[in-house]
Amino acid sequence: MKLKNLYICSIIAAAGIALTSCNDVLDQHPLDSFTEEAVWGSLNLAEVYLNAQYTNLKAENSKGVIFASYTDEVYQKHKYGSENYTQGYLSPDQSNIGWDDTTWDPWHDYYDYIAKINLFLEKIDNVPGDNPGDDIFRDALKGQALFLRAWNYHMLYGLFGRVVLVDRTYDLDYTFGNERRADLDEVADFIVKDLDEAARLLENAPYDNSDFGRATKGAALALKSRVLIYKASPLFGTPTREKWQAAADAAKAVIDLDQYHLKPVNSSEEYAALFYDPTNPEVIFEKLYDPKYGAGENISYLHQAPMGPFNGYQGWGTLNPTHEVAARFQLKDGSTVEFPESTDEYPWANREIRFNANYLLDGDMWGYGADNRELEIFTSGADGIAPGINSKENWDSEWWNVTETGYYMRKFLNPNYDMTGTKMHTTPWFFLRLSEIYLNYAECQIQLGNNSEALTYINKIRNRALLPDATGADIWAEYEYERQSELLFEGQRFFDIRRWKKLEEVYAQPLSVMNITCIGYDENGNRIKHYECISEGWVWSDAAGEWIIDNLLQPRRYAGEKHYWLPVPRWELNKCPYLDAAPYE
Repeated sequence: MKLKNLYICSIIAAAGIALTSCNDVLDQHPLDSFTEEAVWGSLNLAEVYLNAQYTNLKAENSKGVIFASYTDEVYQKHKYGSENYTQGYLSPDQSNIGWDDTTWDPWHDYYDYIAKINLFLEKIDNVPGDNPGDDIFRDALKGQALFLRAWNYHMLYGLFGRVVLVDRTYDLDYTFGNERRADLDEVADFIVKDLDEAARLLENAPYDNSDFGRATKGAALALKSRVLIYKASPLFGTPTREKWQAAADAAKAVIDLDQYHLKPVNSSEEYAALFYDPTNPEVIFEKLYDPKYGAGENISYLHQAPMGPFNGYQGWGTLNPTHEVAARFQLKDGSTVEFPESTDEYPWANREIRFNANYLLDGDMWGYGADNRELEIFTSGADGIAPGINSKENWDSEWWNVTETGYYMRKFLNPNYDMTGTKMHTTPWFFLRLSEIYLNYAECQIQLGNNSEALTYINKIRNRALLPDATGADIWAEYEYERQSELLFEGQRFFDIRRWKKLEEVYAQPLSVMNITCIGYDENGNRIKHYECISEGWVWSDAAGEWIIDNLLQPRRYAGEKHYWLPVPRWELNKCPYLDAAPYE
């Protein structure tokens, strides 16, 4: 099997299965279409159907609202429905948290995916296969399908907690009547059962980790680690030593495979490059893109890139990293400093390498080829001084797309990508990587009282980031710093602050703005800037000073215990009379 087998053109029709083929699919001549009978009459065509389910996986870099938008990591400046979560507006009648499929109606979207996988699992055992190796091939297909079903159930589990467990398909005449939401531990155990079976079936899969994008035994074990750390956390029930030990064992099983490794880096540029390298040796499971084969769209440049033609296209600057997280980053020597509220000195000097790999700052050089130029976020601080080209005071550019926080998101953006003629690119998304597994294992060891073992794995992460060892003096604070800094913007913190039951604490902190003004020039013609952290937002005026706009950042509002779970949409509750809405009414 080759990587290209995951890039397919497929259309799955409601009335049946019509698979439109592409060149290079299955290394055979293209056909016009496949009937449902044909698909389930050939293991090769069954694989095409399964490959389509990889295409359906929703990654954070194919969205305009990401999970980090609901945390202290990112401010979603254009909202796109994210305010329903961050402002506590959710109810069964107002259940969307964004505008794409998995945020507009995640309950339906994930169950729709599960239905397609259930169909595959019902059919695959009866697909004929009489050639040598077909049994191993069939097992590998079943293992991948079980992993994909578990993936979608783990998303439902993380968002809704108690969900309906469906392991079969329904015909068109089925009347929903007795469906009920399973208890939290029952949901976790269902997912783990699928993953254990997937790992067993994928043990001898006819492909390895070089077949990027396909589920492997390592992916099944890694997802099991994540699910069990959820199960052991306070939000999902009563934490016990037994639960933490099971989660620790799951993480250690991935580590003991010795198949994944942290790639050493020597600079922030090399660290940043880890996230657009599909062959990164720490990646356990990833989403691949290729426009030629219709394998989804990566739109992170569109929503992250600074406004202005830095890479051949005007970025929208939708996802603004927060000042709160920027201020937490340690210095290169591992020490911490209090970020100044107001200063004329450059405030971001000597930060650890992950900071500059994650953040784009005023004064940074950014852009492809001839578009490489200085990022100018500063406003005018004195008469006669022109505002920066990326400032809201510059009315000659797309000022409505300027960052509201004073920062742009650097992580995931390949500086060598030319967006001329397209808004999309092929940078993959890493769903599971070794850093998370090390951190999962460390958290479990802290909870089990094994701080020295936890420090070993915390320091593997720190040392790769060129930081000195953590000491263990305040091991939970050291651990939480590493988890957020290492997994920044990857969607993990949304689930972390909820499973730790810290949502109220995080939402109590206002989002602030780094306001940068140019107040003059030195004798060499260099700009002199003033930096000020404003917790209420920023205030600005036009060049004539005729009017002022107070652009306040949206505050977060904690809506009580129910805020920890997404609501089941009203139309789903109406369809199933025994489907309870708790913790909503």
